Amino acid sequence: MNFKKVSEIRKIFLNYFQEKGHTVVPSSSLLPAGDPTLLFTTAGMVQFKPLFTGAVELPYTRATSAQKCLRTTDLENVGKTERHCTFFEMLGNFSFGDYFKEEAIEFALDCSVNRLGFPIEKIWITVFENDDEAEKIWLSKGIPKERITRLGKKDNFWGPAGDSGACGPCSELYLDRGPEKGLPDCGVKYECRPGCDCDRFLEFWNIVFNQFNQDTEGNLHPLKQTGIDTGSGLERVALLLQGVDSVYDTDELREIISEVEKISGKTYEGSTKVPFRVITDHIRSALFTVSDGIFPDRTGRGYVIRRLIRRAVLFARKLDLKEPFLYKLVKPVATIYKERYPDLEKHISSVERTLLAEEELFLKTLEIGLEKIEALVLKTKLEGSDIFSGKDSFLLYGTYGFPAEMTEEIVAEHGLSFDKNGFEEELEKDRQSSRETWKANKVSLFTGIKTDKTEFLGYDALEAESEISFIFADNKQVPSLKEGEAGVLVFKSSPFYPEGGGQVGDTGFIRKGSSVFKVLDTQKENDIILHIGSVLSGSFSEGDKARLEVEKERREKLRFHHSGTHLLNGALRSLLGNHVLQKGSIVSPDYLRFDFSHPSPLSIEEIRNIESWVNESIVRHIPVQTEVLAIEDAKKTGAVAAFDEKYGDKVRVLKMGDRSLEFCGGTHVVNTGDIGYFFIKKESSPGAGNRRIEAVAGPVVIETFLNRFAELTEAVQNLNLKIKEELGAEGTSLSIKTNVPGPDEVRALFASKGADAVVTFRDLSERLSLELEETQSKFLKEKKNRESRDFENNPEVLNQVLSEAKSIGTTKIVSYIFDSKDAKALKGLSDNLKVREKEIVAILASKNAEDASIVVTCSPSIAGKKVHCGDLVKAACEILGGKGGGKPDMAQGGGKEVSKIQEAVQLAFDKAYAGLNGGLSK
Repeated sequence: MNFKKVSEIRKIFLNYFQEKGHTVVPSSSLLPAGDPTLLFTTAGMVQFKPLFTGAVELPYTRATSAQKCLRTTDLENVGKTERHCTFFEMLGNFSFGDYFKEEAIEFALDCSVNRLGFPIEKIWITVFENDDEAEKIWLSKGIPKERITRLGKKDNFWGPAGDSGACGPCSELYLDRGPEKGLPDCGVKYECRPGCDCDRFLEFWNIVFNQFNQDTEGNLHPLKQTGIDTGSGLERVALLLQGVDSVYDTDELREIISEVEKISGKTYEGSTKVPFRVITDHIRSALFTVSDGIFPDRTGRGYVIRRLIRRAVLFARKLDLKEPFLYKLVKPVATIYKERYPDLEKHISSVERTLLAEEELFLKTLEIGLEKIEALVLKTKLEGSDIFSGKDSFLLYGTYGFPAEMTEEIVAEHGLSFDKNGFEEELEKDRQSSRETWKANKVSLFTGIKTDKTEFLGYDALEAESEISFIFADNKQVPSLKEGEAGVLVFKSSPFYPEGGGQVGDTGFIRKGSSVFKVLDTQKENDIILHIGSVLSGSFSEGDKARLEVEKERREKLRFHHSGTHLLNGALRSLLGNHVLQKGSIVSPDYLRFDFSHPSPLSIEEIRNIESWVNESIVRHIPVQTEVLAIEDAKKTGAVAAFDEKYGDKVRVLKMGDRSLEFCGGTHVVNTGDIGYFFIKKESSPGAGNRRIEAVAGPVVIETFLNRFAELTEAVQNLNLKIKEELGAEGTSLSIKTNVPGPDEVRALFASKGADAVVTFRDLSERLSLELEETQSKFLKEKKNRESRDFENNPEVLNQVLSEAKSIGTTKIVSYIFDSKDAKALKGLSDNLKVREKEIVAILASKNAEDASIVVTCSPSIAGKKVHCGDLVKAACEILGGKGGGKPDMAQGGGKEVSKIQEAVQLAFDKAYAGLNGGLSK
């Protein structure tokens, strides 16, 4: 086999399939568009899921791509095996109702042998256990039967990606790497084949024959059109073609390893290979995910990214890397991939900042946490247990920032199993408790105790040195706090912002040598700043000097939301009137909430105008100015004061040009442009005479729209699929054609238009939501009409009703009770009965859980002479507790007394029968 670079392999594959009539489709984002069942894009087919199911119109019937993917199912193996990665590129070719097994197999073999250069004599094949057709095709292509293996569902049935979607049996291509790659019990001694756990046979191409659509319940439904989904892992193909032992020894990954060697001063060899590989893999994952707008967080996708970053930092210690270093790899790694993914360069500085902040945050507690875990492991073993408790793992998670999965991996190295259920129980307990206990007691904390007020430094600095002036724990003043103890530290000065003016308190760390205090909340009492938390290591005593460090990223989000709140207040007073007064607010890192006096709900137009006013203020890049004035002088400026704040002799006045002028002690941006974007999520009422607005500012706005469009995409695709399944070709005109922007489009528009993108996306999301609602209504109406037509014209239904008819001379009288049919359907059926019979009286009724309806019709020749339908319905409806009536030949009505439907129908029948026997019914 000829050595081929990774970039060359990628081009060969895409060019081959382009020659075969496939459209080359760019890689989609790692954030799946319209698929909440997936955290990340895990396969090449993810962006094509709607095309397989028929939920959207086909822009092409053949496609090929090199898709960036992220999988963390085998994370603990990454770095320890030859081929496990979290981030990888998947080469793929796809057919949507075009070609199927014959062509897919031919393409795979032709490209593998004649373009990539795999020797055909070393290629082995697997097929699904009962797929005779696939085996027959492989035989016809020259693969001998002895090199074809049948495997079960676990190995040779793929999909879906997520909880639902296209799936089917598959056929895989393996390369025989020789018996020397087998385990001692494999290879020559035994007839080793694909499916064995050894490394002799390595799969490099997987063809999925999509024949089914799996619903969220796990049921398989035949696809209206079959399809092909091929996956070929680029890193794995490179491993084989370059003749190396590991994907990490392929040319592109080896370049990254070289960069790690430069930073660490260590060499990639022997026992150091594992940390090198972990770092190499995880930096790719972090670079591509953060570039796609997936940021480290406490939950969901963000939690996975945080876990990867922290795992890389942990393994870096084995290379003696104890300072932030991952962020230094961003630029060189982006350079490697910029030709294929040019957007990476735009996000380099953002990714660097994000990784640096994450590294710094974790490194603050990593050393102490590692010491703690060693002590807990020893304690567990001394107690004679081989299970690391959930309580201990939660301590490491909540106090030292160790993701549970990381703890599980570490304790496994010490021979201990992990109590996952115990961890979840502790997590749930923590969610139900809160820091409110401290808040409830803070009013009485300093009663009768004298201490100087704390000087706040946080407007200009996020770190500072200061002296401890007071320590409080267990409802009393104490001289010191030691490891494991919770309490309150008071300093002479502090950069930590205490909760006030709606802004929640800062979090962070306080350090004195090797002693660390974790600040969980910051409160204020009588101008004294209370740092609430616990000692992670060492001890703190009154009079000690320590370094106070605020959590930077969290503070930045607070600044965005607090400045956004001021602009919102300005917009409300400017657009609604000066009667608007602030009645309360919450400024958190994730959102802002603002209550204000106003007599009526805001119209959609008013909300849009308020939002646009704020975004216009952001776009104007107005400097934010502050001035501390005597209270009387401050009042003369006309600055707005919050209703529930108590002000001292001097107040801080915060000005944003002509847009906002308020009393405020909170932390803010330097320039309104720093906020980036502002979006109102909801308007409601917290109580009479007041309104409430919930909004987001800064990067959270982008995340909000990404989530909103993902939900809309799923809803649109599901509805289109329902329409197609229920109405067939006739329903095509009903399907939603409006394009829902994917993650890449959303991020690109925000990057180019800034705050102006909010209007575009608000309009689009509102239009889509309305279109979705209207289309759903039209679909249900059409479905109901079709069901009614099918019901009215169903010969079996007509025959069933007539089979129970009674004849009186030349006239037939029928009655029948159906379930859940509307009056229109009953009338349609009765019209068909009149067509079938020369003279007939039809008494048709329907019932559901809430009410019952009745329709009575008769032939014109007897209407008003022997039978009056209006009178019959009126009598029946009295029994049903409702109303009804109509003409002599047709009447309808209903009522709520569903249990009496049989009695009502019988009464109508008896009166009609009597009329036919003796004259007009009464």
